Amino acid sequence: MEFPKRFKERYSSLVDDPEKLFATLLKPLDKSFRVNTLKSNIKEVQKRFKEYGIKIQQVPWYKEAFVTKELRIGETLEHFLGYIYNQEITSMLPVLILKKELEKATLVLDACAAPGSKTTQMAGIIGNRGLIVANDLIYKRIKALKFNIERIGALNILITNKDLTRFPDIKFDVVLLDAPCSSEGRIRKDYEVLSTWSERTIKENSKIQKKLILKAYDLLNENGTLVYSTCTFAPEENEEVVNYLLNKTNAKLMKINIPKLKTSSGITKFEKKEYNKEVSKAIRIWPHQNDTGGFFIAKIKK
Repeated sequence: MEFPKRFKERYSSLVDDPEKLFATLLKPLDKSFRVNTLKSNIKEVQKRFKEYGIKIQQVPWYKEAFVTKELRIGETLEHFLGYIYNQEITSMLPVLILKKELEKATLVLDACAAPGSKTTQMAGIIGNRGLIVANDLIYKRIKALKFNIERIGALNILITNKDLTRFPDIKFDVVLLDAPCSSEGRIRKDYEVLSTWSERTIKENSKIQKKLILKAYDLLNENGTLVYSTCTFAPEENEEVVNYLLNKTNAKLMKINIPKLKTSSGITKFEKKEYNKEVSKAIRIWPHQNDTGGFFIAKIKK
């Protein structure tokens, strides 16, 4: 597999070790999952997989998360019963970062929810109290969202099928906007991402994301918390979008610290563009740093 020349040019300038980044992107990801605390617990899952002879390794920065080289994780009874949820470990970070806020929240919005990885993760943290609104624009994705919510045993999730920019004026304590993106951080799971990669797509995504983040921020209560995340490397879809929000509102960025996980700060310059220095409080997770996928996360206070 070859990387597009422009792809390598763009990201070589942003990382500490470009060669290691591109070498890591060529390696398949291990399987990963988290324990669904609505139905099971860490010790029970560890015991069951030990009996099966399936080796699993606990993630140092998230006790409910595990990685494994076993491909059969998705074929286990524990998966079908909803005791575990298969999810890429960096995809777990946006919700993990919101843990304290979620524990106090009564009304939560997952703005782009399907297929439900983060919605169900939030349900595990909140327990069956309060209300989580799981919204998605694409109707055909709602089926998978509904199935996963039922499988994990959540009783406090309301599904909506709306364009976020036209969402009713309801105020939430917490909003998670895991925005549709160019998915460069998923290359290790799906090499097809590279075959459709283009800077034009990145720019088109950025325009949509800017509209989405403004609406997501507007849906927050005063002192509410918004997490904006993507699984892409593109600054136009990450720092530039957050910078746009800062220019349009009184939003404030919060520092993010995840013990035992190596991260990089949000960038403040890319090619001919400069961003607000506050954007450096966002974090990037590059695949070569922790042997994961790629992710960008910003935590925002209203």
